[in-house]
Amino acid sequence: MMVGDERGRSERLLPPTSPRQATVLAQFIAGPGGADAVRGALLQLVQATREERGNLSYDVHQLKNNTAAFYVLGNWADEQALEAHLASAHVRQCLTDTVAGEVVAPYAQWRVQLLSEPDARSDRPRPVGNSPAQVTLLPFFTIRAGEEAAVGNCHLEMVRITRAEPGCLGYDLYQSVEDPSVMFLYENWTDQAALDKHMNTSSFYRIVRGEIDKRLVAPWTAHMMTMISEPHRERIAA
Repeated sequence: MMVGDERGRSERLLPPTSPRQATVLAQFIAGPGGADAVRGALLQLVQATREERGNLSYDVHQLKNNTAAFYVLGNWADEQALEAHLASAHVRQCLTDTVAGEVVAPYAQWRVQLLSEPDARSDRPRPVGNSPAQVTLLPFFTIRAGEEAAVGNCHLEMVRITRAEPGCLGYDLYQSVEDPSVMFLYENWTDQAALDKHMNTSSFYRIVRGEIDKRLVAPWTAHMMTMISEPHRERIAA
């Protein structure tokens, strides 16, 4: 999610679904021998964070192909609630007392905005924590200047279609606040077979391969992860 000169001049052309909602994606890379300590520290934050005023969701993930890498995605009702979280004693203690000494570089944090409408389907199965089969996927898209609206609308069409597919536990679209040319999907699937089937549907080839790929600066890349926190009992609500 790096900001280039041209991409930095991009304009946000898609209105967010909730102007006040605030989201953070954070990355932590543990140093040699530090993965267990970082994992434990991040998981300790989950319950306290979910009890904060305005928290909508807070989930911790670990890369499947690099168990030293962790990603946290948190949603809050507004910026004030997010700022209170970042200034809280439990966050400061985690970042300064535990994580700081175990990561190879300062943790990275990106402010993003949810573009898709929250999933209204009440009977959809929920993800579970530490499932060997379940897959969380974060594909990142860096978009050519002036093509943000076209790509965003294509993604929103895919959101509508994909949420109806078997094995889909969640499918949401986010856009970087700092660099609106960057979007990513937050996908949760029951297993790899369901994800593979999704990526071979006619809709995926028509929309992603046919419309989105040609509007990107470079081919999109994806992080495949395991959700290691038990998810919220309730879904994100705007």
